[in-house]
Amino acid sequence: MGKSYVGITGFMSSKEVQTVLESVPESSGRLVMIGVLAGLKTLKSLPNKWPNRYPLVPNIPTIFSRHIKAFNLIHYSTDDKSTLPGQLFLLSYLCKEKLHGFQLNMAWPSVTLLGRFKNDFPSKKLVLQVGRRALEEVNNSPEQLAARVAEYAGIAEYMLLDPSGGKGEPFNPNLAREYLIAIKEKGLSLGLGVAGGLSPTTLNLVEPLVKEFPDLNIDAEGRLRTPEDHLDVEVAGRYLLGALKMFENKKSS
Repeated sequence: MGKSYVGITGFMSSKEVQTVLESVPESSGRLVMIGVLAGLKTLKSLPNKWPNRYPLVPNIPTIFSRHIKAFNLIHYSTDDKSTLPGQLFLLSYLCKEKLHGFQLNMAWPSVTLLGRFKNDFPSKKLVLQVGRRALEEVNNSPEQLAARVAEYAGIAEYMLLDPSGGKGEPFNPNLAREYLIAIKEKGLSLGLGVAGGLSPTTLNLVEPLVKEFPDLNIDAEGRLRTPEDHLDVEVAGRYLLGALKMFENKKSS
């Protein structure tokens, strides 16, 4: 199981990353997940409908930081899951040691293919995103979800419930709790996380879960953007500090 993190996704420059990381207290026990979006289209240098969220692939290594608190992940999506290892290989070679791993923004990628990738890059962490489509494929059942997630034990280090998929739609804490409990009962060595509509003003969505899941990971994207869809580093910084304080307070109470 990897170390717990607070995540921000949608970075486009090293300056944005540096500005956000400067606000992190040295005493913080959590990592800051630096999420950079990429997909098969951007890997092939094709236009993307989110140009202010998806950087040019050659620029990705320049975005990531060597800061001690930085957890550098590429959030990757593809329509061609059959060649997924090769796609991840390319990005891993491009970014080298600055890249700590991938969040897989796709419904239930092949365990066998991911195992092939992990054999070549054992140090790279994998976050299994469970989005709306993935939940539909297990009939939105906590028990079926837990059984499906268990198939990735030993391959993925984290699992992130994210029905919003970067669109800023708030997740349901009560429903998330049911899913998290079902997975926790499997006794997997897997970091659990939630995302969906998080911002400085909606961290209350997470609060009911923190006492039961003190190591819960969170990630935010859609509600940290400007009207022009750029990352708002001021809002991102307030979300980050608010989240770190929330987890610290719950831990000490």
